[in-house]
Amino acid sequence: MKNYESSVAFEGKFLCNHYFETMYPSNTKIITNYGGKKVNKYLIVSCILLVSIGIIFQSIISPNLGRNFHHTFTKSIDLSDQNVEGLRVYDKIDNNKIVENYGKQVKQSRNVINYSYFELRKGIEVAVNQNKEIVRFIINDEELETVKGIKIGSTDSEVKNTYGNNYYYRREQGAAIIGYVDKAIAASIEFWMYDNKVEWIRFDDVSMQ
Repeated sequence: MKNYESSVAFEGKFLCNHYFETMYPSNTKIITNYGGKKVNKYLIVSCILLVSIGIIFQSIISPNLGRNFHHTFTKSIDLSDQNVEGLRVYDKIDNNKIVENYGKQVKQSRNVINYSYFELRKGIEVAVNQNKEIVRFIINDEELETVKGIKIGSTDSEVKNTYGNNYYYRREQGAAIIGYVDKAIAASIEFWMYDNKVEWIRFDDVSMQ
């Protein structure tokens, strides 16, 4: 979370300097200097509150917001090469790859509103929409790696070093989640972490909840 806090602190300092230039009232009592500029106590308190509110938002409020919020405000990365054993988001559940790799009878594992879930094999489950398109992969096979080499058991540091700093952080079901979004293909990949290690991986359409 240090990168979030330092970013917010930098933005807060920037805003403070902006206030010094545009909002400082010349007829108020001067009490101290900040970066060579004379300021008043009310402005200092306002800046401290601004930075504090930003840190609280990033560390407490933001992680508990929904996926759509994070997808909107997180920088996009390239996930176009991401696939699961040759399958990609939006592939049809009844296409030839499914039959060739997993047989004609793919077991339905559960059914929820608007989606059906199928277990392709142990460690790979997919969600399928009403158009028979795969819109989510859930992976907990310890031997299966992403195209960049991350797998179950990888650490949070390994995820960030591999996929970069344009990630979002959120929490759900007790997991700390590191996520990346590709806005060009409307897909995201999330690494669900427990004890700082990947427990399972979700690769899905951004509209999925």
